[in-house]
This record gives sequence, C-alpha cells and structure tokens, in this order.
Amino acid sequence: MLKCITVVAGLALAASAQAQYLSDFEAPLYAGSNGGTALTNGFGGGGQDGWYNPVSGSTDGVVFTYANNAWGFVTNPTGGAQFAAVRNSGAAGFGRAQHAYAFGNQQYTMAFDICMDRFGGVLPAINNLGSVSLQSSATARFFQTLYTWDDVNTGNAFDGNYVFFNAAGVQQANTLPGPEWDALRLNTWYRQSTTWDFTTNQVLSVSIDNLHDAAAATVVDVSALGWYLAGGAAPTQPLPTDVRFFAGGGANNVHIVGFDNFSIVPAPGALALLGLGGLVAGRRRRA
Repeated sequence: MLKCITVVAGLALAASAQAQYLSDFEAPLYAGSNGGTALTNGFGGGGQDGWYNPVSGSTDGVVFTYANNAWGFVTNPTGGAQFAAVRNSGAAGFGRAQHAYAFGNQQYTMAFDICMDRFGGVLPAINNLGSVSLQSSATARFFQTLYTWDDVNTGNAFDGNYVFFNAAGVQQANTLPGPEWDALRLNTWYRQSTTWDFTTNQVLSVSIDNLHDAAAATVVDVSALGWYLAGGAAPTQPLPTDVRFFAGGGANNVHIVGFDNFSIVPAPGALALLGLGGLVAGRRRRA
C-alpha cells in the first residue's frame, strides 16, 4: 500500500513540477542482486537508467538487494528492496557513478539516503570517504557534500561536510552545518537534503535525519551565512549538467557508499516532495 501511495503522489508532483528526477533504484527499472549488478557500464558506457562512469579507471557503481547483500549493509528503514552503491576499491580505483540533469536558472532541492562502511585494509592517508556533487566541478557552478573520517586514527565514524564558496568565489574549508553532521555512525542510513538557488548562486538550507531513530530531521537555514556555489555572488561559470556519486580513499583501503531514494526537484515542487517523503517514511517506521 505504501508503494502505491508513493507512486500516485509522485505522478501528481510530476505534473506540477518541471524536470524532476526521482530514483529509488527499484525493479523493474533497475536490476540488482545480492552480489551487486552494474549500475554503470565501464568508462563512458551506458548504464541503468542513464547512469554512467565518467572517469576512465573508476570502479563502476552497482545495484544491490538489501536482502543478503554481499557487503552486509543494514536495511534502510525507508527503502524498498534495492539500493545503489559506489566503492573505493583500493588500488583498483575510486568509485564513480554520474547522471545527467538539465538544470535551469532556478531553485532546486536535492535529497538522498546515504550509508557507508569500511571493509578491511589500513586507514587511508587520503581522508576522503566520498561525496555527492554537481558536475563539472572543474568548470561549472557547484557545491558538494564531502564525507571524511571523524578520526582518521580509528575510522569508527564519519563527518558530513559541505564544500562551498564565499561571495568572492573563494572555496571555503570543509564545514559541518551543525553537530548533527558530526561523528555519524557507520552502516547507518541517513537522509540528507540541500536546497540552493542558481539565481543568487547560494545554498539556502540543508538537512539531515538518522533514519533509524524516531527523532525529527535537523534543518539548518544557511541562507544568511554566505554559502555560495562556485563563482560566488557574480558567477561566470555555466550551470552544471550532471550529479555525481563518489567513493574515494587510499590504495590499501576498501569502503563503499550506499545511496537510495535520490531526487532532484525544482521549486515549487521540492517542498511538497520532501513533505511526502517524510509522511511515507514515518508510516514505514511505524509499520
């Protein structure tokens, strides 16, 4: 019943909002398995639902079933039967999965569920677990989430940083929006959202929610804090064309970043979609 409610509401939103992209990585659109089925298909190759591998030498993204998945990821309380993942495969390469999106000069909310864990090996000298970013980060206006070890000496928790720019277009140090983004638990699903506006080139608000507890999501208004996308207050860069999932690290470390319930929604449909997601998530938790 919950899936029917979600689908019908999603179709209603599609009629009122332009160019939204929603993916729960479920069958029949996505094929998954407990050992992992390729989401991308080698460098530049066409993958499932338009996902592709953007950098030669990157490890392909995959789609797992929650049931008996090979990496032992806990089931997402708001997930379905499958989730996507990218992994740093040590010396074999970073993990990347990318999807095109036709951004316009307006406001957007991007939301996703994320979970990560590490598997064997030594802790990396490169303290970069993964990220979600607008692309191209080399030439376009972008921000990104950046996940790093809370303590590189133990690797028992991670931090959910943001990378952004000041009004002059200077990149700022990795920033935690609040204590709720600090020392996040491994193998635990969190839902994050970011709202930004290309007309002002600013990040407006961010949120995080531990999906395994009953506490409400934490929402932080950063609109007055000067969080800009690349280019600052007077950008000359073009709009981004893609969004990327990334898993990084060192050559002797293997870890994986899981994603589910991914969405990019332009205003004004964004707030309605997030409200629906909260309603359905709440019902699932009580089920």
